[in-house]
Amino acid sequence: MPDLPAFAYTRPCDLAAAMAAIARPGACIYAGGTDLLVALAERRPWVRFVRQLVDVKDIAEAKGLRERDARLRIGALVTADELASHRLVRRHARVLAEAAEQTSAPALRRRGTVGGNVCSPHPAGDITAALLALDAMVEVADGTATREIPLGDFMQAQAEQWPRQQLILAVTVGRCRRSTFSKVGIRPAFSRSLVAVGVVVTDDGLRIALGGLRDRPFVSAAVAASVARTGGLEAALAAECRPPTDGLVSDTYRLRLAATLVRRAVARVGRR
Repeated sequence: MPDLPAFAYTRPCDLAAAMAAIARPGACIYAGGTDLLVALAERRPWVRFVRQLVDVKDIAEAKGLRERDARLRIGALVTADELASHRLVRRHARVLAEAAEQTSAPALRRRGTVGGNVCSPHPAGDITAALLALDAMVEVADGTATREIPLGDFMQAQAEQWPRQQLILAVTVGRCRRSTFSKVGIRPAFSRSLVAVGVVVTDDGLRIALGGLRDRPFVSAAVAASVARTGGLEAALAAECRPPTDGLVSDTYRLRLAATLVRRAVARVGRR
């Protein structure tokens, strides 16, 4: 790996200090670093502004996983490994546990965080896809205020205003009885998903989120509707998706793979 560029490092001890630190020009939030450090070493465009890393691992408000008002509050610093094994997640949000246990390799799952997966600008974000399928809310510290917004809205604002210095403290999801996650990558460990599918059964029907088929994971109402009417899935995927060109597989292959994974996931969740 190439050498990292020069940058300063700070580790604030509380939320107020963290917000002051990330407000400085060139500041970038650092937690697990599984994407960030690679991006810095490779001089990728989305980290070209970075002059200081702000390590947020001591922020108490971003830690832990607990039930709150019939929802699960998942701290942004919770790792994929913790998600995959936590009894509340496995019981009430299985799609999220399955996404976490299929993400990357064991060593990276022990470092990669929920907040990092949400913020890293990649087409494939397994945990993010599962959170979108669960209609997650994001608890965000922005300046002196803390607010809660839908995850999809947060991701849209991030795409339009990147980089914007906000700190994700947590995500919250409702309990669901039936859900599942499927993905395919070039290899099980280390490689990102070519396609990822999260399916949740709601009171109104199915909610389906897709990864690897646009710049970021997204919820597709059209794909869910095509499944409900048992026809037109391929057409819905072709209309909704803009598969990235990454030299791994063709757009056509990705769309066919997506159709297969959606059908399998829907069949699996129907049996639970």
